[in-house]
Amino acid sequence: MQIPNRIPVTDPVMTLARERFTFTAEAEYNNRIAAKGDLEFYVSDQWDQGTKADRASANRPCLTINRLPQFTRQITNGLRQNMPAVHIIPVHDSDEEVAEILEGMVRHIQDISQSGIAYSTANLNQVVAGQGFFRVVTEYLNEKSFDQEIKIKRIKNALSVYVDPNAIEPDYSDARYMFITSDLTRAAFEERYPDKTIVSDDYLSAMGDSVRTWLSGNRDVMRIAEYWTVEEKRSKLYQLEDGSIVDKVPEGQKALKDREVVERKVMCRHISGVEVLEEYEWEGKYIPIIPCLGEDIDVDGTRIIKGMVRDAQDPQRMYNYWATAQTEMIALAPKAPYIIAEGQLEGYKAIWENANTTSYSALPYKPTDIMGHPVPPPQRQVAEPPVQAMVQAMSQAAEDLKATTGIYDASLGAKSNETSGKAINARKMQGDVSNYHFMDNFSYSIQHLGRILLDLIPKIYVTQRIVRILGQDDSVSYKTINGPSGEKDANGIEKIYDITTGQYDVTVDVGPSYKTKRQQDSESIGNLLQANPELWATCGDLLVKSMDWPDAEQISERLRKMLPPQLQDAPDGQQEIPQQVKQMLDQQSQQIEQMTAVIHQLSDERDMKLYELKSKETIEFEKMKTQITIEAMKVEAGASQSLMQAEFASIANDEQLSNQAAMAIHNAGLNIAQAHAMPQPQQNGVDNSTENSPE
Repeated sequence: MQIPNRIPVTDPVMTLARERFTFTAEAEYNNRIAAKGDLEFYVSDQWDQGTKADRASANRPCLTINRLPQFTRQITNGLRQNMPAVHIIPVHDSDEEVAEILEGMVRHIQDISQSGIAYSTANLNQVVAGQGFFRVVTEYLNEKSFDQEIKIKRIKNALSVYVDPNAIEPDYSDARYMFITSDLTRAAFEERYPDKTIVSDDYLSAMGDSVRTWLSGNRDVMRIAEYWTVEEKRSKLYQLEDGSIVDKVPEGQKALKDREVVERKVMCRHISGVEVLEEYEWEGKYIPIIPCLGEDIDVDGTRIIKGMVRDAQDPQRMYNYWATAQTEMIALAPKAPYIIAEGQLEGYKAIWENANTTSYSALPYKPTDIMGHPVPPPQRQVAEPPVQAMVQAMSQAAEDLKATTGIYDASLGAKSNETSGKAINARKMQGDVSNYHFMDNFSYSIQHLGRILLDLIPKIYVTQRIVRILGQDDSVSYKTINGPSGEKDANGIEKIYDITTGQYDVTVDVGPSYKTKRQQDSESIGNLLQANPELWATCGDLLVKSMDWPDAEQISERLRKMLPPQLQDAPDGQQEIPQQVKQMLDQQSQQIEQMTAVIHQLSDERDMKLYELKSKETIEFEKMKTQITIEAMKVEAGASQSLMQAEFASIANDEQLSNQAAMAIHNAGLNIAQAHAMPQPQQNGVDNSTENSPE
C-alpha cells in the first residue's frame, strides 16, 4: 500500500512524519481490513456483497438475525458494573496522606470528565474490533485563568489512531510516535489556520479511516493529524565517593559509578499533508493516548489483533442463512402444483391459473382428456419442506455462536439444564473466565492511565490551590495543596500537602464497584442477622448504613448511639479517649458524686435545726398570747385589783422568760449562719454551697 506524495516537502519534520505515516499504514493494513470488517459485520452488514446482489436480483430475501450484540454486551456492560479503579501508593517513605489526595484527585478527574463514556467506547471497540483508544487532555479552568484541569476524552473511531509498529508493550508506553487524524471543512480550516496551505489531497488516510464524505454539497474536507513524538536526550549520571549523585563530576573528585540517563520530551504537532500547522511541548513524559487491546498474537512476525466478533462471523452467517432458508421455504415458496390430464382445463384455464392465489368455492374441470377417455379430477402434488432439518441446523449454529464466544445460556440469562444456584453460577463463571482477557487487558490500560495522571498532576497543579477530592464512596471533600492547608497534626504543626514532591506508584483494583459492594454487604449482613437475631443489638447500625434508603445514614447514626459504650467509636473528627484517661475521669466522677451527697446532707441538717428553733419560738409566742387574753378577760370581769397585780407580776416574769428565749433563738441563728459561711467542697471549680438563709 502506498500513500500518495504528490506535493514534495522540504521540512525534515514533515518528511519524517510522512515516512512514518506511510510505514505505519502499511504495517497495520491487514489488521485494519479485518477490524473494519468486524465493525461492519457487528452493525448487521453480514451478507457478502456477491450473494446479496444475486438474491436481490432473484427477489429472494437476505435476513439478518444479529445475535452478536447480546454476546458482546455481556463483556461491555460487565465492565460498566465493575470498572477498574486506580490506587496510588507511596514509595520510599513518601507521604501516605498525599497519596490519598492524589488518588482522590484521580477520581475527581474521572468524574468531571465523564470518563465512563471514554472507557465504554474504547471497550466496545476492543471487544468488537480488537482495539480501542481513549486519551488525556488539559484545559484551562476558564477564559481568564492560567490554572488548568486534566480531562479524559474518548476517541470515537479507533481506526483514526496510528501507532508506531515497533511498540511491543500492551499499553504502547514504548511507542516513539502516534497519529490521530481528524477532518475539517475548508471554512473551518481557513478560520483556524488562516496563513496555512489548503491541501485537499488524501495524504493522511488509510484503510478504515477515509476522509468523511457526509458533508453536503461540494465543500472540500481537509484532513489533518495530531503527530505525537517522543524525543530523547541522553546524558550521564555519576555517583561520587560520598554517595551523592550528580550529573557532572566536580574537579578533584572521583566517580564510583556512572550510567547513561535518557530524558523524554513529548511533542505534539498538528500537521496537514505538507506542513506543520502548530506545535507545543506536552507537560508529561508519556504520549497521552491509551490503547485497549483484545487478543494480541504474533504469528511468524505478523501481528494479529482481534476481538470477539472475528471468530463468531461464520456461525452468525450460518444462523442467518438457515433462518432465511426456513422463511423462504415456508412463507415464500410456490404452492404445491396440480397434476392435470391434458384437456381437463379446456374452458376453465383462467380459473385454474389463479387457483393458488384466489379462494374459489368450486374448481370446474372436464372429466375426460383430449382423447375423450374418462380421467380422475386434478390432484395436488404435495411436497413437505424440510423445516425440521432447518430448525436443527439453526440450533447448531446458535450453539456454535456460544462456543466461539465462550458465553453460554447461564451467562445470557436463558434457562438451561442447570437447576441449582451453584451450578448456574459455575456455568456463568466459565463464561467470565473465557473472556477475562478483555477485562484484564483493559485493567492494563487503566493502570497506564494512572501512570500518565500521576506524572501529569504535579506538573499541572503546581500552584497553591484548593482541589476537590472524591472518595471511594463518592463523598466529596476539599484540600489545599502546595501550601499551608489550615490543618494541624497531633503536635500542633500545620500540615502541607505538597504533591510536587515524593515518589508514588500505581496499582489497579478490578472488581465490583463501591455501590455493588455496598449491596453485597447489605445482603450478607441481612443473612447474618436473620440467622442470629440477637446480633441486631450490636451490628444493626451497620446493616442500615449499607442500605440505600434516603435516611439510612441518619437512622444508622441513631442506632450507633444506642450501642454499648465499648462498641461506640469516637465521633468524626475526634480522637478516641485512651483507657487510662477514661479510668481517671470515672474516678473523678465518683468523687464528685460523693462530695455532692455530703453537701446535700449538711444542707438537710441545717434546715432541720432552723425548723426546730422556729417551732419553739412559735409555741412560746402563742402561750404568751393565751395568757394575755386570759388576764384581759379577768380584768373585764371585775377581778380584784390584788389579783390583777399578782397576775401582772406573773406576766412580767413570763416576759422576762420570753426575752431570754428570744435571745437564745437569736444566738442559735448566728451560730448556724457562721457554720454555713465556712468554705464548702467544690466541683469543677464551681462553689456548690447554699447561701445563708435570712431566716
